[in-house]
Amino acid sequence: MKMILMGTGTSQGVPVIGCKCEVCASAYKEDKRMRCCAYVENESFSRMSENRIPFPTTNLLIDCGPEFRIQALRAGITRLDGVLMTHSHADHAHGMDDLRVFSHTTSAPADECDISAMNETERKIKERQDKRICLSYKTETPGPGIPIYANSTTMKDLLFRFSYVFTPHELGGGVPKFNMIDCGCFSEKNPIKIGSIKIIPIPMTHGKLLSTGWLLQDEKSERAIAYLTDCNFISEESLRILDGFKGKIDHLVIDGLRIEPHSSHCTFAEALAYADRIGATHTWLTHFTHNLFHTEIQEYIDSKIDEFQNLKKITEQGGSVSPGYDGLTLETSTIQ
Repeated sequence: MKMILMGTGTSQGVPVIGCKCEVCASAYKEDKRMRCCAYVENESFSRMSENRIPFPTTNLLIDCGPEFRIQALRAGITRLDGVLMTHSHADHAHGMDDLRVFSHTTSAPADECDISAMNETERKIKERQDKRICLSYKTETPGPGIPIYANSTTMKDLLFRFSYVFTPHELGGGVPKFNMIDCGCFSEKNPIKIGSIKIIPIPMTHGKLLSTGWLLQDEKSERAIAYLTDCNFISEESLRILDGFKGKIDHLVIDGLRIEPHSSHCTFAEALAYADRIGATHTWLTHFTHNLFHTEIQEYIDSKIDEFQNLKKITEQGGSVSPGYDGLTLETSTIQ
């Protein structure tokens, strides 16, 4: 299973509009951060009760912010099997209209032109036009649409923000087809199952808002990735869920906004404290401001590792603790 961090920046992104600070002016790719979003892909496999695999991979998205169109094009995403939402803030949800291409199939309308009356050049032009038309007309697929998993608070807010998707509308234009699913009825004992991935929602607190982290496990190898943003508090109950996967979490991606305290995000030190408890082989902080260069964040992490005995032991055994960056690809181990 692999995860691509398609965005690792805070709500304004980096560079911030109109800002002329050194970080925003940096030429290094690690200092250029779009809003948080992650793409997950896992190889499908056949179960004994199945005769065929409909697709070779299971493809998931975590959050869908304002730059999703750009992120999807960069990552080469052509299909999605589901979307996992952490919460409904604009920087994590306001690209959802661009999910329409993943919730419909392409179909060309009937054409009444008399092809037999065309010469060879005209027929070739017509064929090229038909191919373009085929890609521009969308017809609904059977079924309820692309699954969107979120907690009840997030669902309610998304239904308000994207009300046009769920109400009758005029012909013309296009809207995505969402199948909204409350993740509150799923747990470690009853995980979400999409293709070859088991998914467990991890309840968290983001200021006064309830957000959802996600634990994704390859059903075959049982190796896992935990994605925990946005949050400033993870309850003991949620940590106990993660405790049940000790030794199986290859990567932890966790909210770490900055050094200074914040009302709804973890500081670097708070993120490291949670990482010390969770004990993933590799920890990656995300959701950064423009306060520090990527290299300075790494320097800060390195200066603090000795304060966290479990993280220190993990790094001494070949693990790592680092800031994430846009385009970083994380892969789980094949060792069960």
